[in-house]
Amino acid sequence: MKQNVSLKFLFPVPKVFHPFPIHFLRIAATDSSNKSISRILNSLQENKYSTIDDVLNTTMNELTTSRNFGKKGLTILFDLLENISRKPELILETNILEQPLRDKIERIKKLPLVKHQLLELGIEI
Repeated sequence: MKQNVSLKFLFPVPKVFHPFPIHFLRIAATDSSNKSISRILNSLQENKYSTIDDVLNTTMNELTTSRNFGKKGLTILFDLLENISRKPELILETNILEQPLRDKIERIKKLPLVKHQLLELGIEI
């Protein structure tokens, strides 16, 4: 895998998810209780990656040079991005998210442009 290629070219995350907060990726975790996921998402946020778009517009090199983010973090992040790319319907599973994030996601899902993009993916809210 090329180290200096933006992640958006490696993971076809639907455009509708790009403005979502980085912690939304927890929804794509196969084990939502995994503490490593919290550490990784917190590390991303501390390093100024606040949305999924921020992450997709960076490279592996940039991520691995971020404070408190290493190869394990990269592997877990790639799994999350791959899962949300393959299963965009996971957006319906907001019940696994903590309340403030769940409320934020629910507000985003009601935006006309987001609703339209979700419908194009075959996801009816």
